[in-house]
Amino acid sequence: MKRLIIPLVMASLMSASALAADKQCGFQVGISFEPFFPQGEFRDILDRIGWGGSLDALYRIPNSDLMIGTSLAYHVYGWDTRWEPFNVYIPEVLVKVRTTNAVVRGHLLLRLQPSLGAMRPYVEGLVGLQHLTTDTRVYDDYDYDNDWIASTNQLRSTVLSYGFGGGMVLILSSHLPRQDRSRRFSVLLDIGIRYLRGGSADYLTPGDIEISGDTANYFFNRSRTDILTPRIGVSFAF
Repeated sequence: MKRLIIPLVMASLMSASALAADKQCGFQVGISFEPFFPQGEFRDILDRIGWGGSLDALYRIPNSDLMIGTSLAYHVYGWDTRWEPFNVYIPEVLVKVRTTNAVVRGHLLLRLQPSLGAMRPYVEGLVGLQHLTTDTRVYDDYDYDNDWIASTNQLRSTVLSYGFGGGMVLILSSHLPRQDRSRRFSVLLDIGIRYLRGGSADYLTPGDIEISGDTANYFFNRSRTDILTPRIGVSFAF
């Protein structure tokens, strides 16, 4: 029994020391895979999932569970691709024309997240802007790695966006730098979900641009732009 007590006490002390060091982590930066699901009237019109990701940067207020920061996200919710002659004089040379529908989000973020524990649930509030844009680009080759040679924005709309979210941070690994033993560098798994209310915006969806000869006809949509975004990613606390 005594042989078990001593290792358990030592393990408890080491664990307590590690958790105390984690409290010194003032910054948390993470990148997440983040699809989005349109909600309400936005879902009725769009009826598809958007795919993208987000980048979060947070700072913990000293000696508290409160974190403040920013969240940036980019999603593509559709595209159309077609091939067209380079011009009427060179019909045998084709260029690739691609129209992309995307959403760009930027939010201020306020989060309550415990500074101790291997599993740290959190709740958060967000307020910022949501930018919907449709752009058409012309590429001179089959490979998208090549730079595009011409571009036109078909429609852009920026609206207020706000919402709330929650999730769980799990510690994957933790390290003490030799240079500064008072600070800890941790790798975290971040799993969460956010619901965002977006204002009414004008936007285009795949198929809303109809090409008839040398004329483009546009069928615009307008609705609120509410979205639900589950997230999974990796964060670094330091």
